[in-house]
Amino acid sequence: MGPGVWEVRIDAGRDPVSGRRRQKAKWVHGSKRDAQRVLNSLASEVDSGRFVGTSAVTLDRLATRWLAQAEENLSPTTLRTYKSLLSNWILPALGHRKIGSIQSSDLDDFYRGLTKRVQLSASTVRQVHAIIRRAFRQAILWGWIAVNPATNATPPRQAKADLSPPNPNQVAELLHAAHARNPEVGNFLHIAATTGARRGEICAIRWRNVDTKLKTLTIESAIVEVPGGIEERDTKTHSNRRIALDDDTLKVFESQRRLAQDRAEWLDVEVSQDAFVFSHEPSGSIPWTPTAMTKHFVALRNSLGYDNMRLHDLRHFAATRLIAEGVPVRTVSGRLGHANPSTTLSVYSHFVEASDQDAAGIMGRIMAESKEMRAKDLAAKPKESTANRF
Repeated sequence: MGPGVWEVRIDAGRDPVSGRRRQKAKWVHGSKRDAQRVLNSLASEVDSGRFVGTSAVTLDRLATRWLAQAEENLSPTTLRTYKSLLSNWILPALGHRKIGSIQSSDLDDFYRGLTKRVQLSASTVRQVHAIIRRAFRQAILWGWIAVNPATNATPPRQAKADLSPPNPNQVAELLHAAHARNPEVGNFLHIAATTGARRGEICAIRWRNVDTKLKTLTIESAIVEVPGGIEERDTKTHSNRRIALDDDTLKVFESQRRLAQDRAEWLDVEVSQDAFVFSHEPSGSIPWTPTAMTKHFVALRNSLGYDNMRLHDLRHFAATRLIAEGVPVRTVSGRLGHANPSTTLSVYSHFVEASDQDAAGIMGRIMAESKEMRAKDLAAKPKESTANRF
């Protein structure tokens, strides 16, 4: 090299994918001492693990391998969504890029293009962001990159949708119409409205999950639809929950039990404790499907003119009525099967605030009544004679 120009080079280990040796090099303009200082700095960065990663992997390859690993932990619906977003938007734009070359600014430009040019909704772009973030997070675990560029990327903000759960009169009308048309569908919808359970969770309820003595229902699984059939899987949070049942809901389960037994006796079969509560099979061996229940619900709500009501809104009905009645958020969260109360607070923040306003009104009324009682006590108390004070 020329005077005052140095090249410093250090071995940085092997590429975790290709297996080739890697080197890090820099040009230094200055003295030999300056070059040594840069060399020491490179050595420190290598020792600290900063120089990790690979130059042999594209985002397409990362996404394919990550999705294959994550697939068994994703619901069929989520998996279909991920595959669709990857094939339609993510990989056509970024799939050819080496993962180490993708920066946060590249992702911001990508999200902006999806929002402005393609006009995807903020919700969809945020799903795209979530997929990219998860894939890069796995790449870090594999040692393919050192930093997740999606961490500092900025997807568009999503305006929080206002929940409009049905009111008690609408739910009462819905259940009355359902029982008149098909008692079993009416029973299903009653349980949805009082427990707040998800449709797949109700489909998966077995008779062993209903404890009439303790008046409880255990939610331990959910029915999901997969290509070619259905599967029974863990709940969304991968944990069981036991919730208390009111007397009316217990009667609904008893009604459903009688219907199931009548059907079984007609064909001389037995309904075991492992049988599904909602099943068209006399033995209860095959559960209803979530999609079939949604179709029943849509037909029913359309006949009543509630075109915007969804089956999932019965879950929102249960949550918001409990919150409005002052039930603690932690209890509501447990009944709904949320991972933690913060999820409940986020989804139902407006209703929690309204409940807090009610609480403030109650406290104000209590204080006003206390002052009024105190004033009455003072007015009724005899005044002391001035002469008695001496």
